[in-house]
Amino acid sequence: MPGIELASITKDVASTQTNPSAEDTPLSNRVTSRTRGLVAFSVAFYLLLAIVILISILHKTGGTFVYPLDDPYIHLAMAEQLVHGHYGINTVEASSPSSSILWPLLLIPFAGTSWQVYLPLAWNLLFGLASAGLIGAVVAGWPGGSALATQKTPWWQQAVIATLLILLANLVSLTFIGMEHVLQVMLSLCCAIGMLEAMEGRTMPSWSLAAAIIAPMVRYEDLALTVAVAIGLIGLKQGRKAAIVLAGSVVPLIGFSLFLKAKGLPILPTSVLVKGGAYKTGTSPVMSLLSGIRENVIQDLQHLERASMALLLLILLVLLWRERSRTRRFVIGGAAWVAAIQLLIGRFGWFHRYEVYAFIFVALILVRILAEKPTTFRFALVAFLLLFCARPYILGTLMTPRGSFEVYEQQYQMHRFMTGFYGHDVALNDLGLVSYQRPAGVYVLDLFGLASPEASRQVDKTAPWLDDIVQRHGVHMAMLYPAWFQIPSSWTPLAKLCLDRPHQVVSESCVVFYSTSAPTLEQTRAAVARFARTVPPPAVFSLYPERPAEIEHSPPR
Repeated sequence: MPGIELASITKDVASTQTNPSAEDTPLSNRVTSRTRGLVAFSVAFYLLLAIVILISILHKTGGTFVYPLDDPYIHLAMAEQLVHGHYGINTVEASSPSSSILWPLLLIPFAGTSWQVYLPLAWNLLFGLASAGLIGAVVAGWPGGSALATQKTPWWQQAVIATLLILLANLVSLTFIGMEHVLQVMLSLCCAIGMLEAMEGRTMPSWSLAAAIIAPMVRYEDLALTVAVAIGLIGLKQGRKAAIVLAGSVVPLIGFSLFLKAKGLPILPTSVLVKGGAYKTGTSPVMSLLSGIRENVIQDLQHLERASMALLLLILLVLLWRERSRTRRFVIGGAAWVAAIQLLIGRFGWFHRYEVYAFIFVALILVRILAEKPTTFRFALVAFLLLFCARPYILGTLMTPRGSFEVYEQQYQMHRFMTGFYGHDVALNDLGLVSYQRPAGVYVLDLFGLASPEASRQVDKTAPWLDDIVQRHGVHMAMLYPAWFQIPSSWTPLAKLCLDRPHQVVSESCVVFYSTSAPTLEQTRAAVARFARTVPPPAVFSLYPERPAEIEHSPPR
């Protein structure tokens, strides 16, 4: 029976003793020809998929490379300002629309040139190749794969596991998203490898500890990884190292919060507060956190990604209960901590990027444990488990070219309108592409709130509030999703830009162009009319009639 078989597996795993001859062997000295072969295979597999996705993106967009999300352009726009020593999007005010401390800094090279837009892709390809190589190296060194093992697992089985781990890490799709998540995955892998070393009774490599310190500066939620590594160090009876790692990761975050405070901003980036729902309920941050935990618990069994994480956590808890080795219990406990904290307060989805760091960390440790005493049944069990968890990310990878095409049809065309036809201050709800490489002196009013602390704190974005904030900032035009706001009746809709089919990646199918000021109405209308003649099919750009009686304040579809 499956239940009896699983119980047998956990019992065998718990009783597995570390090979004494391998215990003190440095990681770098355990490289074999099999390791090099699996690393080469993993890197080639990742690179091949990346090339296929890139060709598909360029084919769909007619040769224009566009990221499948608007968000990376926010970081690029920030990097343009960082070159001049300013933190934010608009030169007249500070803002913190990036959830990452380090990522905008990595995008500073080539700022102001046509090459800069490719920098996120270049960094991600580099980090993706490193991540794929790490996965190949780790899997090749598992029991049956190393020269020290008494049993040998067929190479093709290791190749299958490495392939599934690469897919679970969502490396290819994340590469083209252009955000910091591939770097996050690479650091998560480094932390997991350190934990695997600890599980064998060996000292964690210094680069694993460095990854645990750096990771929270890439994304705040990586503090979960830092705590897990500290738990592993305590299992090795290295409490002093654990304290140094924790302090080394927290001190930069405190310093950054003090920097934001000095700029008159909240102590956490606005993007973290907005996307984390800190202002959603209009209550205190503590109540918002409790509300988020309640929502997460309710959703954990309703969504495949959450259910997959819950399954991994359940298996880890069974292994933890049966494990007798102190060090291994701490390592398994650290992995269980990451899974549990992600389920409780972490976010899932948003184009399959927020939870991946936790998945690859937990899966690498869990699969390594299940791979001890390799058998055909265990291989099949591990492969099925990884495939089950990786399914959403496989689908997400296939959807990536469509995401790029939707951004090309929508935000990229809005960017073209701003840079080539309008060139004045504008209000919008998608900050990225319109704010990137815009004309000098143009003010971008972010009504969603990532770059506007005032807008971020506004819970109900009513028509009077919308009109007031736009008029106070002297903005005469807006490009918005009408479903997100109560549009003031005094605004004049000029046109709507729609996708060729229902949206799958961007938030809404249609954006409406509004004139928010009567004195500049005709000037804005003329710019929109000129732009209308240049919108490439299959995007649909429809001008609204000029007669007031026929004007609608929401898009027909």
